[in-house]
Amino acid sequence: MWHIVLIGYVFTTMMFSLAQPSVARALIYLVFWTILPTVFAVWVAMVRRRNRIAKWQEQQNSANEKE
Repeated sequence: MWHIVLIGYVFTTMMFSLAQPSVARALIYLVFWTILPTVFAVWVAMVRRRNRIAKWQEQQNSANEKE
């Protein structure tokens, strides 16, 4: 579900940056309002997934040790 929101955010901010009167201003808006937040959101999603998998593996290992 989060990827749908991310796609909408990227589209909206990209269109906003393309509507700027100068190229320099468009690039600044593109970098600070589109690229950096998108990279951060993807990084957060990857870290959360990695932590969830590590926790699941730890639970599986402890369950196997009890048997």
